[in-house]
Formats: sequence, structure tokens, C-alpha cells
Amino acid sequence: MKILDLLFPKGVKCVMCGRETSHIGICEECCKMLTFIREPCCKNCGGETDCDDICIECQDRSFAFVKNYAIFSYDNVVRDLIIAFKQNGNRAIGDMFSYFIESKVAEILKEYRVDLVLPMPISAGRLKERKFNQAEVLCGQLTARYNVRTDILKRVKDTPHQTGLSRKNREANLHNAFVVCNQDKIKDKIVLLVDDIYTTGTTLSACASVLKSAGAKMVVCLCLARTPVRSSR
Repeated sequence: MKILDLLFPKGVKCVMCGRETSHIGICEECCKMLTFIREPCCKNCGGETDCDDICIECQDRSFAFVKNYAIFSYDNVVRDLIIAFKQNGNRAIGDMFSYFIESKVAEILKEYRVDLVLPMPISAGRLKERKFNQAEVLCGQLTARYNVRTDILKRVKDTPHQTGLSRKNREANLHNAFVVCNQDKIKDKIVLLVDDIYTTGTTLSACASVLKSAGAKMVVCLCLARTPVRSSR
């Protein structure tokens, strides 16, 4: 087998249109349909906003993480792809998205010296239902180059879905939901926490708080998609 065949294997199908495409799993035309987040972005949540600093949803809020980065806006095509990935079990979509995650991590490393990467954990019940952890799939392209750990942050509480809940109820849902194992592995480390969707930041902040309490120096977050930010006008 030629080295080029390893780097750019043939027969890879676009996850959207099914045509043969590059190794990342989406063709150039379909990639144009994805809604990438553009500047200006909120310095807290990473969402596309109409202001130059902090978006209206992050004002008067504090988070345990220092910053969240996001790649796509969670709407239209991106939303449908993530639903097909998570709820319908289409792992090929998650594998495709992992290349975008890898590219964003390279950007984050220019600003933060990340020591290890943690995929957002899911409960045992959710894992049994879904058969995979979507955040681990999104970290698929990171494992060869970065210190990706799945044995440090655990979700021990099977909480109801957060959709439609108020911020207060989301926070109550997540009380004692996460624990840290192997605390010595994160002591004084800068941690990158990876998840699929950012809605209010409550889950990420809860995890970051647990990690910092266990000795992490700093927690930076990366989400595949951010729900659209409300306009400040």
C-alpha cells in the first residue's frame, strides 16, 4: 500500500451527499453548508455575537472555566448532523467532526499550554443506551498527538436531559453529578474539556469546578457547536 493511500484513503464517502471525497468524510460543497462561527465571538462562551466582548447571555455570569471555544453554530444542517450522530448512532458523522475538533485544538494551543484533554463523560445509563460517548468520538483525531484521558472525570449521576430547563434547575440537576479519579494526574495541570453542544455553559462549568477543586490549575473548554446567542439589540 502506498503512503498516499494511508493518508488519503479512497472510497471515503461524504456523510451528507454520499459522493467519494477526502479522508475527513465531507466534500467541499457540503462543507459550505456548515455554519461556522465567525468573529466577533464572546470571550466567555465562544458564541457568535453582535458585540465585541461579552455576549448578553454571559453578562453577570461567572464560570469555573476560563474560556469556551466553539466551531459551529448549532442550527440547520449542523443541528441535523449532530442529532444523526448522537441519537441515530451515525458514528461516521462524529468521525468527520473530529477533524474539525483537531484543527481547533491546534488554534487553542497557541493561547494555552494544554496538558491533557478530557472528553465530557456520560452516565453509565446513557452509555448503555447510546453505545458510545459522543465526546470521546469527537476526540478521535486527538488521541495520537495529545494526552486524551477517559479515566479521570466520571459522571456518576444519570441526570434528566437539560433541554428546556432554567439555569437554576440545570445547576440543581448537576449537583454531585461528576467526580474526579486519579487526582494526581491533573494537579496543577491545564485541562481542555471537550463536549458536543454548548447551550448555557452550566454543565461545562460544573465539570470545571470539580476539576479545579481536585487540583487542576485551569480548565479551557471546546464544544463542537454553540446554540445561537441572543441579540443584544
